[in-house]
Amino acid sequence: MMEYRSVTKSIPASPLRALQAFNAVVRAGSVVGASDELSVTASAVSHLLRRLEARLGARLFSRLGRRLVLTQDGERLAAAITPALATIDEALAGFIRRDTELRISLLSSFAVHWLIPRLSTFQVLHPDIELLLSTSARMVNLTTETFDCAIRLGRGGWPDVVAEELYREELIVACSPHLLPSGRVRSSKDLIRASLLQSRARPRDWDHWFKAAGIENFEVSKGPVFETRALAIQAAIGRMGFAVVDPRFIEAELATGQLVIAHPLRVQLDDAYWLVFRPGHEVTRPVAAFRRWLAAELASAPPQSIEQSNDH
Repeated sequence: MMEYRSVTKSIPASPLRALQAFNAVVRAGSVVGASDELSVTASAVSHLLRRLEARLGARLFSRLGRRLVLTQDGERLAAAITPALATIDEALAGFIRRDTELRISLLSSFAVHWLIPRLSTFQVLHPDIELLLSTSARMVNLTTETFDCAIRLGRGGWPDVVAEELYREELIVACSPHLLPSGRVRSSKDLIRASLLQSRARPRDWDHWFKAAGIENFEVSKGPVFETRALAIQAAIGRMGFAVVDPRFIEAELATGQLVIAHPLRVQLDDAYWLVFRPGHEVTRPVAAFRRWLAAELASAPPQSIEQSNDH
């Protein structure tokens, strides 16, 4: 019986560090340039090259003036290992980016009115994590897109992801204090005749609030229509009318007196805000840090306390 031996087993394995040194010299054209790239001494690079040549039994460079030029064997080796080392570098860079970048997809209203005003505290705690925020109304695919996590509004139950509820969405009515000299709307029925600021992105919010106030089948007909809730909030600050909005989105405006709560009724909706990520992705450092920070922020900053009321 003829015996076969693996050729690869009979050749001593070349150390990866020596191959990296060789590849760096190919790119830089000199030992000194490679040493700068690798952050080692020039003598260390020369030693690695000599060891690699000794293992392979081939001369890889010839000198042309001050430059090193690849020999025919050197060209063959460079053509073989350069793509492989590039693949290794790319794979390692992916893990490095995963440890230092946090890519978040979220709705613009949540970003502008809740998250961004608080993000400086996250940056203080984790200054090495680079934040990349993208706002969109569409539901991103965390399996095929480059986001680490997303903040979604809905009822959960999305396939192929882990969803952790942050808080249930609520609605209150707010306006500029200049519209309420007496401090409060006396009855929810008084709002029927008021200028009601509407959001094209949230056309049913006033319906939900009036239904909870005991006014059925109310159709909002008075008041300007804005594309987003953010614009409606700004219009409320500008004394254009009454806005119905999540109280967490106007905490700063309530604290500074730009807005006041017009009516004590607070309506909880079925939808909630969720932190969403791929299964197993919570162990990455940026996502784990963001989860802890979100939980702490929500626990330490409860929404504006509003008295529940059945005053219709």
